[in-house]
Amino acid sequence: MKFRTLAALAATALLTTGSLPAALVWRPGEGWVNESSGETLAASDARAALQIAREMEAKEAWKEALAGYRTIVRRWPLSSTAGEAAFKMGLMQERMGDFWAAYKAYQVVVEKYAGSQYFDLAIERQYNIGNLYLAGEPQRIWKIPLLPSMEKTAEIFAAVIENAPYGKYAPASQFKIGLAHEKQKKWSDAIAAYNKLLDRYPKSDYADDAQYQIGYAWYQASSQADYDQSAAEKSIEAFQDFTIRFPNSEKLAQAQTYVQELNGRRLAGTLNIARFYETQKNFSAAIIYYNEVIQFAPDSPEAAEARQKIDVLRTRMENPDKTVAAAPAEAPAAAPDAPLPDQNPAL
Repeated sequence: MKFRTLAALAATALLTTGSLPAALVWRPGEGWVNESSGETLAASDARAALQIAREMEAKEAWKEALAGYRTIVRRWPLSSTAGEAAFKMGLMQERMGDFWAAYKAYQVVVEKYAGSQYFDLAIERQYNIGNLYLAGEPQRIWKIPLLPSMEKTAEIFAAVIENAPYGKYAPASQFKIGLAHEKQKKWSDAIAAYNKLLDRYPKSDYADDAQYQIGYAWYQASSQADYDQSAAEKSIEAFQDFTIRFPNSEKLAQAQTYVQELNGRRLAGTLNIARFYETQKNFSAAIIYYNEVIQFAPDSPEAAEARQKIDVLRTRMENPDKTVAAAPAEAPAAAPDAPLPDQNPAL
């Protein structure tokens, strides 16, 4: 005990006199050592060690400060200073640009020092690191910068939610998980994340953004070759839900623009299918799709063309051995009598 007290007093004396060297590092079995002179400084208790680490931090000696804080957590994990030391480990790693290690250090604070004053601060720092990764901060392996990892980004935001499911950063983190998946073009995962936000945090400030992004994710998916036409229909449904639920949103006009574009795509696609079947002389199928064009947009130029085509094709089906001229544009529409493909109930 006497040795411990004397060592603490010695450390304090060095701090107050300003004679503490900046190159102190901890060596097992030796204590604090000045690398330039080889001299040792005893840090016999956690509080003395914390004072030394703080001094290193004040001098912006991040590496030395990190070593000091790490020693406290490892050697005195149950001390009253361990929570601060664990938090400062993350802070020093942030200062050194190792954000993934910092995130992990803050997780130690959350898991082992939840009762400390640094619990909320650790979650806030994790959330900020998630934002850095989402914005494009590269991941690093052996200090070599690589492409940003959206997998790690989603993992960080998921940890923020798990650490405080109804904390102030939870809704935003759930939303940003969706954005991370969108950057990976994982549309289904992104949509699932946005739907989860709407289920768990329906009254949050991110609810309208989540509903909009569901429509936008399906819109993006509809342009991919590996997605069928139903992606466009789901996008239209989501945007229509958005306009109904959030009529005062600043994104309303953009959502309506996307719906118009998607409807135009759908109309052109249906007309092209009808033309294809006509060239294949499958007139019954062609008439089905021409009728769908008429039902979908009865006043459009495409509908006028469809009416003409239906008249011509019906006549050809009734008189297969005769060549029939195209019906005039002003000809009345033929009543659709062929079964139509499933329609989007929201249209």
